Amino acid sequence: MEFSLRDLASFGAIAVSLIGGFVTARIQIKQLMEKMAEHNSIFTRTDQRLDEAESARGVIESRVAILSEINSVSALEKRTMQITDLTTTVRMLQSEVSLLRSLHNGSHPVTTKEDK
Repeated sequence: MEFSLRDLASFGAIAVSLIGGFVTARIQIKQLMEKMAEHNSIFTRTDQRLDEAESARGVIESRVAILSEINSVSALEKRTMQITDLTTTVRMLQSEVSLLRSLHNGSHPVTTKEDK
């Protein structure tokens, strides 16, 4: 089996083409790996930001739940009843103090034997 110059040139061209394809593929793979690493870091930062946002949302939801419990109808009703009871007690005590002041005439009787 003899190879002519033309056959050797064809084989050479095929070899150069394969080597060129291999080099091109290597360069493209390297660029893709760099892009993938860049995207990976972006995804990592995005994931961290998402975690922080979810954490903040959980805190806000907890605060809203506490505030809604504090301002619930039953809690407001209970506080209103307590304030009403306190107001009634204060009014009663004010009237008793007023009565005691009106009973006191401002003079005190002598309590020692020497002053008599």
